[in-house]
Amino acid sequence: MMPMWIFSGVFFSYERFPQIIQPLIKALPLTALNDALRAIILQGASLSSQWTQLAVLAVWGVGSFLIALKWFRWS
Repeated sequence: MMPMWIFSGVFFSYERFPQIIQPLIKALPLTALNDALRAIILQGASLSSQWTQLAVLAVWGVGSFLIALKWFRWS
C-alpha cells in the first residue's frame, strides 16, 4: 500500500514523477479516486464529468472481484 500512497498523489503531487511512469500512476485506483474527489470538491465538477476516473475504479473493482472469485473457492 505504501507505494500506491506515494505514487497516487495522497501526500504530494504525482505530476512531479518522470513522464515515463505517468500512465502507470494514472492507472492506480487511488490516483483515480483522489483526482475525482479533488475535482468534485475543489472545482465543483459533476460526478458524470469524472467518468474516466470512475471507469478506472470500476475496472479495478471488477478485476479484483473476478480474480478473487477464481482464486478463493469454498472447499
